[in-house]
Amino acid sequence: MEDEELLAHLTKSAKENFELFTNSSKEKRERWVVEEFLSISRIRFAKNELHSPEQESKVDVYFRDAKFQIKEITDPNFKRGKFYKDEYHSYKNASSINGVSFVSEGHDSPKITNMYDLVLEQAKKLADDARYKGLKGKLDLMIYVTRPRSSLIQSSEINGNDYLSMGWRSVSCLNSKQAVVLFSSKDAPDFLKNISGKINKNKC
Repeated sequence: MEDEELLAHLTKSAKENFELFTNSSKEKRERWVVEEFLSISRIRFAKNELHSPEQESKVDVYFRDAKFQIKEITDPNFKRGKFYKDEYHSYKNASSINGVSFVSEGHDSPKITNMYDLVLEQAKKLADDARYKGLKGKLDLMIYVTRPRSSLIQSSEINGNDYLSMGWRSVSCLNSKQAVVLFSSKDAPDFLKNISGKINKNKC
């Protein structure tokens, strides 16, 4: 691949990453999270079954009878939006591969932690948020964990009673290697109840 062609390819890729993490792509990212969860959970679906409502809604993604509220746990020390923006502009403004000036800013790695504890803490924090009062019983909370250095969820950790008093209809977790329904109430969608407590692993 010639240098000019390589630069064009890298610029295109950097632009896609940058645009994906802008506010205008929020709905696209949320639908992707649900798609990834369903795929890892071996649930067959068509992309046109996933719908994003108006932004004022507390539901982020509708899928069949599920009403997903998507929350992400990220690296607290990594400014992802700025990283992809700087990377894209560096490639875009370069006249050659040798002219690429992008240098990633260093950041501290977060301390090693337990993913189950992170999700439990986040679910509790959101359950106490006044914005969800009176709505939790009809929402399926989906927590997407991209925070590094957090241990994968183990079957022995899963305890539906941990979430019982929070009021969510269901609580699920997605990470790069796992998809798992941690809690499902009697009113949760059947497809979530059917896989509740089972850790599905990403084969990729």
